[in-house]
Amino acid sequence: MLDGDLFQYGSWASDHGIFEDGRRKRTIVVDGACVFLNRPGFSGGAGCALHLQAIRDGDRPIDVKPSVCWQLPLVAEHRGDGTARLRRWGRDDRGSDGATMNWCCTEGDNAQVGERTTAEELADELQALVGPEVAVAIRRWVTP
Repeated sequence: MLDGDLFQYGSWASDHGIFEDGRRKRTIVVDGACVFLNRPGFSGGAGCALHLQAIRDGDRPIDVKPSVCWQLPLVAEHRGDGTARLRRWGRDDRGSDGATMNWCCTEGDNAQVGERTTAEELADELQALVGPEVAVAIRRWVTP
């Protein structure tokens, strides 16, 4: 589904695959990051090749990316009293796999930094996690 001009490691993946092991739980790491991560300077664009392809095709990235990728920046903790808490995802949220996770988009100085608030940038993801009413309320609350 990925156009070669948007997938920096497409040829590499054709030869080696995209999964770390037969369980198909983790993508393979190339040069220290997920095989789908196009590096800065790549002519097709830096960032997730799956995300870039979805945008080109007019699709929402959350409809084509694995759930761990689009859910990774945020986690909704649903409580027994019907409320929920939305917070940043961390390695501990991966359970026993957290210590061996090869990449995590929420860590580092450049995580969740940009021109728009996280709530604006991840509007589709928010809605999928907490529903439309809560997503709208969050965006209203954090938008200046």
